[in-house]
Amino acid sequence: MTTDKKFAVIIPARGGSKRFPGKNIYPLAGRPLIAHPIEAAKRVKGIERIIVSTDDEKIAAIAKECGADIPFLRPAELAQDWSSVIDAMVWTVEELGRREAYRPDYTILLQPTTPLVLPEHIENAITLAVEKNADSVVTVGEVNTINHPYNIREIKEDGTITFWQYDLHYAHYATKPKPKFYHAGNLWLTSFATLIKRHLLEGKRNYPVIIDPIYALDIDYKEDLAVIEGYLHMRQTQGL
Repeated sequence: MTTDKKFAVIIPARGGSKRFPGKNIYPLAGRPLIAHPIEAAKRVKGIERIIVSTDDEKIAAIAKECGADIPFLRPAELAQDWSSVIDAMVWTVEELGRREAYRPDYTILLQPTTPLVLPEHIENAITLAVEKNADSVVTVGEVNTINHPYNIREIKEDGTITFWQYDLHYAHYATKPKPKFYHAGNLWLTSFATLIKRHLLEGKRNYPVIIDPIYALDIDYKEDLAVIEGYLHMRQTQGL
């Protein structure tokens, strides 16, 4: 696919995780966590830059060894527990413009905490963005029937239990399929205007890349690593 659009991957990785100190550079399958999205992005044609946005010198050094660009460190006020990813993304893109006169047409947000993102997820998002002139592209997975929101039950004050979305549960059960996709959270592709002018990751012309939910596994705690390690080991032993 040929395009004159500029695509830049931005990987936010702050250094101050309290629930899991050192999370973003903790080893997973023999490599620092942050190495996994960097490696996926490096295998995608059409990506102009892979930038890690961090406040932490150690993360910056490891990310650079993995092949990422660290043009500057993020200020501490944008790397707190309460700091938003959107604010960090906006600041990074605006700072690139101020310091380097660099402006990507699209940014692709990847995260160290969802390390199973595949190059084809990124490639499919780029293809959709170009073909559809999209404001944004996100990955989505299919909700299983048991955990579908329309099947969630609530216990009422009198102790009885009923469907939380009672009318929707029965309306969709009888007449039409339930909405079945949820945001997978391992990739956001966003146009410059949507991110900078509207401060959003998802715009009106928002398109989906459907992925298997396994690739959206997220790491919040150290125990979560064991699940992903087990999955990667299974793939390796099966030659996948």
